[in-house]
Amino acid sequence: MTRSSAPSVARRSDDLPVRNYPKLTFVSVCPKCGHPRFQHGYTRRTLAKLLNMRRKIDAYCMDCNVCWPISESERRSIASQ
Repeated sequence: MTRSSAPSVARRSDDLPVRNYPKLTFVSVCPKCGHPRFQHGYTRRTLAKLLNMRRKIDAYCMDCNVCWPISESERRSIASQ
């Protein structure tokens, strides 16, 4: 067995290659408290794919700890962006 002569160097977390695609922000109204809540969790590509496939798009209210599917009017609003 031969060992590499180069010393092992630990990588820092900020050296790791990470794809950080920008997230699209949209608003959805919480069904529990009735307040509009900004949603930040989806990329433009993911939202377009979910809209085109007619899949469920979830929204979340941190204050109420509630998750819900967005409404059809909210879907249309996102699609126009």
